[in-house]
Amino acid sequence: MDKKEIAILMATYNGEKYLGEQIDSILSQTYHKWHLYIHDDGSTDNTISIAEDYQRRNTDRITLLHYPPQGGAGKNFISMMERVDAEYYMFCDQDDVWLPEKVNISVTAMIQQESAHIGKPIIVCTDLYLTDKDLNITFQSRNRFSSLYPQYIKTFDDCAPTAGVTGCTMLFNNTAKKCYSYTLPADTLHDCWLLLCTLKNGGVLHYIDKPLVYYRQHGNNTLGASVNTMNIGIAYRATHLRRIFRNHYKQYLLLRRLNYGSCFKYVRHVLKYRKRISQGFYLFILVLLHILQI
Repeated sequence: MDKKEIAILMATYNGEKYLGEQIDSILSQTYHKWHLYIHDDGSTDNTISIAEDYQRRNTDRITLLHYPPQGGAGKNFISMMERVDAEYYMFCDQDDVWLPEKVNISVTAMIQQESAHIGKPIIVCTDLYLTDKDLNITFQSRNRFSSLYPQYIKTFDDCAPTAGVTGCTMLFNNTAKKCYSYTLPADTLHDCWLLLCTLKNGGVLHYIDKPLVYYRQHGNNTLGASVNTMNIGIAYRATHLRRIFRNHYKQYLLLRRLNYGSCFKYVRHVLKYRKRISQGFYLFILVLLHILQI
């Protein structure tokens, strides 16, 4: 595989407790042609001094970007996208830990997808382990924990119920970056908006069903896993109809910014998405029964 340069973009804010562990996991990657860019959003703890120490010891691998705070993680990530040029990009949180093969597996998949979809904007994403603050695994799949199914999002229309792809798992090419509108809608995450802009421009989302990040939940996460949706039943949904409707309405309005279409189209694709999920579970059960020879 031809080695490709990757810009890893890390947004920091008061992250002194776990920052060193995350940077160490990046330095331990089996794929080596990457450069880590860090921009701090106005930390008042020792985050900047820790980052500066790593930069002094790794001048060829780590660069601190010096410009004013941006006022939030999403805006911070976007500001780095505007200032850094590379073949590929990855978002990086300050408090996680990457498995050593994360970058290599993602790049290998990206090269395969670019060969199959020449000239297309492409995003590769993976699953994550949910962990506590000490990296003890509390759930084997963040996506299933939060009912996120990136494997069923193939086109812009499929984003009707969700554009839920976790930013710290994403690898995207420069063509996808060029699709991005830097006017981030209010209350919208940078990774969600990048996915929508990419698929709106005929791009590709490729999902690797493998956890490659220890997604640390420690109580002070700027962004984190939502509640466990796997056990939400009819009673919960009946008492939370207002919230469910509000979330769908918010998603529809977001899609309308990119000329999605009518609300009837939205409902139709929500139902299609749900059908794909149910069919996927059915096929999984059949395969499991076959393996167990039941």
